[in-house]
Amino acid sequence: MDLTNLKILADFMPYILILGGIIAASWLFERTIKPLSWIIKTASFFGFIIGILLMITAAVVWPTPDVYTQYLLIATGLALILKPIKDIPWAALIASLIGGLCAGYVYLYIPLETVFGISSTWVYLIIFFVPALLVYLLFKFIEDLLRLVGAILASKPVSIILGLICIIQGFLLLLNNSLFTILFG
Repeated sequence: MDLTNLKILADFMPYILILGGIIAASWLFERTIKPLSWIIKTASFFGFIIGILLMITAAVVWPTPDVYTQYLLIATGLALILKPIKDIPWAALIASLIGGLCAGYVYLYIPLETVFGISSTWVYLIIFFVPALLVYLLFKFIEDLLRLVGAILASKPVSIILGLICIIQGFLLLLNNSLFTILFG
């Protein structure tokens, strides 16, 4: 992927941080700013897209010396991306797709009638289930790991803290300063 076309995101990084922070801390803002709660609810609907934008921005600004801001972009981006997709059974979906592709490939390119006296229907089912099971086992571990990370990052306290740090860092970057420079010298 050519990131040179996306270098403009580096110029807008403070604004992207502030937007991501508002979305991440939306639970806090919904409770404290009642008249604007409908705007915040609408904005949090787009959290997945903003999370992707945060991750892309982190990739674009990766070679810069401000690694703490990059980690903040990544953590907040992951929180916003994993929040809505953590309840989808990805392992089962991917395994079904792979099993179906394997069975479909054999059906289309190596048609079977019977194998050792076993009906071709049973052979196609075996061809579906063996790769599907192997892929499911591999992706179930990854899915559970991502669900754990998503549950931690998308929890209310962590999400609010990440959001507030993003907002503060975004405003400080607009003032040519950094929270992490202030904290860590």
